[in-house]
Amino acid sequence: MKKENIAIIILIILYAVGLIGSTVFRIDLIKLTPINLMISAAILFYFHQPKNAMFWIWTLGVFQAGYILELLGVTTGRIFGQYFYGNNLGFKIADVPVIIGLNWVMLCYVSMHICKIVLNKIVPNKNVHMMTKAALGALFMLIIDIFIENIAPQLDFWYWKNNVVPIQNYTAWYIFSFAFIFIYHQLDLPLTNKIAPWLYGLQLAFFVGLNWLY
Repeated sequence: MKKENIAIIILIILYAVGLIGSTVFRIDLIKLTPINLMISAAILFYFHQPKNAMFWIWTLGVFQAGYILELLGVTTGRIFGQYFYGNNLGFKIADVPVIIGLNWVMLCYVSMHICKIVLNKIVPNKNVHMMTKAALGALFMLIIDIFIENIAPQLDFWYWKNNVVPIQNYTAWYIFSFAFIFIYHQLDLPLTNKIAPWLYGLQLAFFVGLNWLY
């Protein structure tokens, strides 16, 4: 069996156990979210090729920028709106989980791959401007965020003032996602990871399932 297929099976099991265990058997598996994200990221980036310096610069840059955005967001309430983090995203620095930077990286990366697949279906064998790629990629990120936001308080991820997710959050999420993805395309980095579309689909299915069953 190919390594990619083994990795996909592992990820399917990981997310299926998390969803079924949390919703059907009511086992508190959500607190393992940081471990889930680290395993997912390790599998995902293992299959990225080539792992050149520019790719890691982008990865580290988005990780740091994502964390700083969240730090400023929590501190000022002016970027995403007024919110604070719960305890199920693990270790925090200045009241912001460190793992949130990795989440920004992963969601940008897998959303770009879904965007590529969709564009190849719509306009095969045609060069698409990077602005279009960034706009569509950010839209796929926004779709996942909508489902995460709806269930985040129940999962003890984060909480919004008055329990209302502001439009400001979705606007900021889209703008910064667009910027990170645009930079990736500006650097002309490759999008050939077979695991990425699967991980996007699994994460989307996981949060849709939680919204439905939790």
